[in-house]
Amino acid sequence: FPSWDNESIQFAQSWVPKETVIFASDIRINYDKFRNCMIATVISKTIITVNPDTAEANILFNFIRQSPEMLDLDDEMIDQWRSDSINLQTIIDVYTVEQLKMKTLQNGGKPEPFYGIIFAYISTLNIDNEASKVIRNRCVKCHYVINEKTNTCSFCSSTNSLDAGTVPMFASFDLLVDLTDHTGTLHFCSLSDTIAEETLGHTVQEFQALTETQKTTLKWQLLLERSKIYFKVIFSTTARTGLRVKLLSCKLADPVEACQNLPEKGK
Repeated sequence: FPSWDNESIQFAQSWVPKETVIFASDIRINYDKFRNCMIATVISKTIITVNPDTAEANILFNFIRQSPEMLDLDDEMIDQWRSDSINLQTIIDVYTVEQLKMKTLQNGGKPEPFYGIIFAYISTLNIDNEASKVIRNRCVKCHYVINEKTNTCSFCSSTNSLDAGTVPMFASFDLLVDLTDHTGTLHFCSLSDTIAEETLGHTVQEFQALTETQKTTLKWQLLLERSKIYFKVIFSTTARTGLRVKLLSCKLADPVEACQNLPEKGK
């Protein structure tokens, strides 16, 4: 980006590749013969918005978030993400969205993974949107998402053949949902595998047999209904929000229980 002023350069240095969505207006685009490509240059009227809260930006980030490259976690994080065989009855701590976000700022370094409960609404559930990948293939060995281009599993280094009967993979739900309560919204929470089947009330095969109209009807049966959600959180410096949230259970909440356990904002 030649000809950028110092302030703009410092601003751009905070952008994280494949993590930051940029909306720029009144920016100059020219062809650079030396670089043999188009370049962008800020001018006096340029306005740049980082991570704009728009449908287009969310779709773009959702696409990148689900790409195989962005799902490459280190070995420690993979173990933390997969080791969720916990008795839900042992999880008793109730959080708000605000409290979850604040926890990322505590302890200074990299906090340990933790579990909790949140009474919230599913505010985004793109199960009837062709732009969103709802079902993906998972490795039979480790249950992680298969790289669709190479048909390999990055985590157990298994190379998969496309020959019928020899592919060590299975179809599974792989959704990213937003959770909202009175304190804010938690974006891009993972709802996958059997937990997604229980939440949607359909197996993968049953879901694939639904018409688009039926999928939309199912979506609105679940959206904006207060749910009792058990979750696991691991912290990640590469995640857009600083944390990755995996849903362990998501069922409609009992109104009385929700009122009794809903912390006040900021408490």
